[in-house]
Order: sequence, then C-alpha cells, then structure tokens
Amino acid sequence: MAPTEIPFEDQLLAFNARLTQWGLPPALELLNDRTQFRCTALHAFANRTVRQLCVFDRFREDRAYVRSAFLLEALCRLTAENGEFVCDDCRIDHRLLTFGAPIVSYFGMALGPQGGPTVAILCHFDVEHRALKPCELAFLRAVAPLLLEHLD
Repeated sequence: MAPTEIPFEDQLLAFNARLTQWGLPPALELLNDRTQFRCTALHAFANRTVRQLCVFDRFREDRAYVRSAFLLEALCRLTAENGEFVCDDCRIDHRLLTFGAPIVSYFGMALGPQGGPTVAILCHFDVEHRALKPCELAFLRAVAPLLLEHLD
C-alpha cells in the first residue's frame, strides 16, 4: 500500500513511532522511502555553523555525501535564511556555482521553535533531477515538530 493511501494521521503516527522507538536513522529512511531522492539528511544549525546529525543514503554510500559537504553547508544556509529552499538544478544556480559538487536536486526545510531561530535543517538531495510532490511537502511540514522534539 502506498503511503498516500494510508490516512494522513496514521502516517504521522507511524513516523512518530519509528522515530521514538528506533531514532533518527530509521525515521529518515522512512522519509526517504516516500520520495525518489537518493539522500535525506538532518543537520544541526547553530551560530551559522552546520553540523551533520544524520544522513540516510538509499545506496549506502558515504562518499556522495562527503563530496557534497561544502555545497550542502551552503544549501543549509540558504534554507535557514528562507525557511524552505528548493533547487531543481544546483549546477546552474549562480549562488552555488563555485562549489562544483555533484548535487543536482535539493529540497530543504528549516526546523525551529515557533518564532524562534533555526536549529536544524531537514533536506532531501540527489545527484539526479528529482521533484518533491505536494503531499510529501505537507508530510514534511507535519513531521517537522516531531523531529524538533527529538533533537532536545
């Protein structure tokens, strides 16, 4: 059964159960499984410093993340400044040209307390063109507070 065929509340309950019982890696895996993106990551963001908390790569290869670390830091900063940031092709965005990393598609969402500072960035990224479906955006917005609670 596809995730969208399950009632939204049940999807949230399943995500929360996985996060609570198993932690961030399985929770990010669940988020990743709902998309076509290769990677899903959570980064801490404090004092304009970006630190990797957890990365799920569906191909289980760390090298793709390592080669993209500087670009991901720049993308996280853009996400923190804008609340959400989408880049359909990082290779042609003038703000990202100097990084030359292999990421093509990126979606990021800033996490933080209501009206407070950004404390983390949740993102999907891939070396190929990908798009985030509106239903997935709604789901990410709904699970954001759950992830934020788990960071405390």
